[in-house]
Amino acid sequence: MALTIHLGAHKTATTHLQQTLQALAPAMLAAGIHYSGPQQWRGGLARLGPVLGAGVAQGRQRRRLRWRLDRIAETWPEVVISEENILGSLRREGLMGPGHLVYPDAAPRLRRLLGMLRHRPATLCLAVREPSALLASAFSMQLQGGFERELDAYLAGFNPAALSWAGLARRLLAQRGVARLVVWRYEDYAALRPRILAQFLPQTLVAQAGDPEAAVVGLSQPAWQHLQAQGLQRPAAEIAQLAQEAKALFPRGPAAPPLAPFDAATVARSRAAYAADLARLAALPGVALLSP
Repeated sequence: MALTIHLGAHKTATTHLQQTLQALAPAMLAAGIHYSGPQQWRGGLARLGPVLGAGVAQGRQRRRLRWRLDRIAETWPEVVISEENILGSLRREGLMGPGHLVYPDAAPRLRRLLGMLRHRPATLCLAVREPSALLASAFSMQLQGGFERELDAYLAGFNPAALSWAGLARRLLAQRGVARLVVWRYEDYAALRPRILAQFLPQTLVAQAGDPEAAVVGLSQPAWQHLQAQGLQRPAAEIAQLAQEAKALFPRGPAAPPLAPFDAATVARSRAAYAADLARLAALPGVALLSP
């Protein structure tokens, strides 16, 4: 059985890719490829994200899901799993850890999943993104969910320029069962899309892939500014309600760019660090970094 696991990351056009694959799921089955994504892994007892946490209850749930994964592996010659919550979450503790680690629990969470899969050889796929843009987009989602109000509180001292995708890659590659890691930059997603799809699909299906509309759209900078003003005027209001009102008033568009909460100097440092980190990432044994 050939096994491919798409790990996200969050806020790297993951939903767009998952929707593309889900639309092709019947054709993938006909080609001998079993695909499972958020529709399959976020409901009922099959909620993969929570199951990969530590704890006795989670261990029991993993044993139940292992039976399901065994049946899939016995039946299908190729298996593709896509779920960014394998790595963690967009909540502060799931995304940012001590020592400026991105996805601090990614290694043990992946190790538990690979154990459920009997440590069969797996190709991992991961999209990376410039850290200040990633954290701005993540903060936008937390605002809309009502989980955060202030950027500084969300970051809790986390430095975008210290975020290392190469460090994450080393932690992932160290897990038993990982054969290789295929990586691409979110910034190259549109240009690389056929090659990215080819990591999961035969060329005949790549040619059939649709181009879904954006399903997850964050706040615009004008919406963020309006939200901040409303937060001062209506301190008792629910932040999720304020965020949705601001989003409706100031939708993203040519005159309303994405939320940009970082100052220019922080963005410049983050971009420079990202470029250096990508060079380290590309040099790692077992990593294939796709480029246009």
